[in-house]
Amino acid sequence: HGVDASLEYYQQIGQVQLTMRGNFTYAHNTIVDNDEPAWREPYMNRVGQSNWQKFGLVAAGLFASQEEIDGWPTQSWGVVQPGDIKYLDLNGDGKVDEYDVKPLGYPDIPEITYGFGASVKWKGFDFSVFFQGVGNVNFFANNTYTQPFSATNISMANVFTDLVGNYWTPENLNAKYPRLTTSVNENNKQVSSFWMVDGSYIRLKNAEIGYTLPERWCRKIGIQKVRVFVNGTNLLCFDKLKIVDPEADGGTGNYPQQRTINGGFQINF
Repeated sequence: HGVDASLEYYQQIGQVQLTMRGNFTYAHNTIVDNDEPAWREPYMNRVGQSNWQKFGLVAAGLFASQEEIDGWPTQSWGVVQPGDIKYLDLNGDGKVDEYDVKPLGYPDIPEITYGFGASVKWKGFDFSVFFQGVGNVNFFANNTYTQPFSATNISMANVFTDLVGNYWTPENLNAKYPRLTTSVNENNKQVSSFWMVDGSYIRLKNAEIGYTLPERWCRKIGIQKVRVFVNGTNLLCFDKLKIVDPEADGGTGNYPQQRTINGGFQINF
């Protein structure tokens, strides 16, 4: 179920021509039957969730000491050390394993998409702008760019500069990222709320300003119309990520949207 709407408004105010437009789409789906037995834990059932709903562990921060690890339920992905991610034991069986995953956040396909913009014409000048955005979307930032020294090839061995000074050390207990290690850390690789990020954004997708020369000027040189313009795409982006383009195919590690700025002439003979 959902809603899809678009609106356009035009108004002439003296010599000013104003056009405003917008669109909005909200789409949500729910699995009512998927022909599978009920999971051992009710919170693991896919029925009642979205088709693209992600499941994962619930993170409770980073282990600060070995004493904290010893007093915590056993985690099932190798030896845990201070600076590793700790997870909640949802079913209370004394261990954290594949039965402690639950729905996390929104799907990685936006439930909300929208756009809005306007164009104005006054005498020979024209200006247009258009914003687009998405909402109700989450994805996970756990990969080799946030967990360095674990890449299997050189093309995946980049590291986000956001890690610099923000990873766990005994002097930085409230770090944004877990401890660094030169070996693969299966515990920290688990899909969890620790790595979930908000993928919503508003982007200034297009903007253009132009000026059309008066007809009497053009007739003197035997030209019908001349328009000078400057435009751009992907000029600004407002989001909560800051370290990566939210549209980069899931948000991490892929090539971002390119910002382009153009200028030119339109000449009609």
